[in-house]
Amino acid sequence: METKILRRFFGLADFLDEQKFLEEQHRQGWKFRSYSYMTKYVFEKCEPEEYIYRLDYNENNQDEEAYIQIFSDCGWEYIMKFQTWYYFRKKKSTLNVQDNEIFSDNDSKIDMIKKVMWRQTFIVIPMLFFLGYFLSFINWQNDTVFRTIMIVYTLIMTFLLTISVRNVIKLNKLIHELTHPLDE
Repeated sequence: METKILRRFFGLADFLDEQKFLEEQHRQGWKFRSYSYMTKYVFEKCEPEEYIYRLDYNENNQDEEAYIQIFSDCGWEYIMKFQTWYYFRKKKSTLNVQDNEIFSDNDSKIDMIKKVMWRQTFIVIPMLFFLGYFLSFINWQNDTVFRTIMIVYTLIMTFLLTISVRNVIKLNKLIHELTHPLDE
């Protein structure tokens, strides 16, 4: 069986882009097999087909078998779990567009996005604290090595904080678009 590995980065708020990426790979004859840290996607050669990929965010690990069975009963193939994200796919339906979604309504989709957004928000708060903590050490230390280390830590924290804030803004925008579809 022929495989290929692609490296891509998708932030927490980029799950829709990740779904499109996986769908495009399947259209090109590469079905998604697995994902691991370091942004490594593994694909297996297949017939090019129209498949829908969906990711579901689920923090509740109780009765995971029943959770997956619900999707299976609706025709979704469970692929894998990565942290709190579950990956599913199914052949694209041209008859009923609703069959291409894992959520029965917008409210369910909005609830899932809010969970993701709150998780990201709770990551931002400690990052702000640590960024302020690191910044306070930079100004009063005379040791050049220590000061350099603090500056590097501060830059890393600033980068991570920027990504986190971007994710919260993007998720909030997505919630708004789903809540007010006629605003566009």
